[in-house]
Amino acid sequence: MALARRAILIVLLVAFTFPGCSGTWSGVKQDTQAAKDYTYEKKDEYRSRLEYQLLELDAKTEELKGKAANASESVKREFDKDMSELSRQKAVLNQKLESVKSSSAAAWEDTKAGAESAWDSVKRTYERAKARFQ
Repeated sequence: MALARRAILIVLLVAFTFPGCSGTWSGVKQDTQAAKDYTYEKKDEYRSRLEYQLLELDAKTEELKGKAANASESVKREFDKDMSELSRQKAVLNQKLESVKSSSAAAWEDTKAGAESAWDSVKRTYERAKARFQ
């Protein structure tokens, strides 16, 4: 019985000591929504940064094409496969960038995740092609 009274006493003590805690979950939800709103507000900045990175990658790819011109035939064949794959992946990334431009706040997190996934695929393929010359 003493244990039950002690438990009740602790619960009451906590309830009176921390009266604002009952709203903690709603506070977390509000903070999460505020973070999503903030990142959505930065979507134009995100899109611009991604477009700039894509332009940098295009310049680096041109350098690789110059190296490929002096490579063996087998390396050229593999490099050409990489470039075809890179071209396909960049087309997907460009579609994702268009989605970023027109994304609503409700769809922003999914749109951003899709763009990041497409960018990761592009980077991996570029790195594979680059590794052929190291």
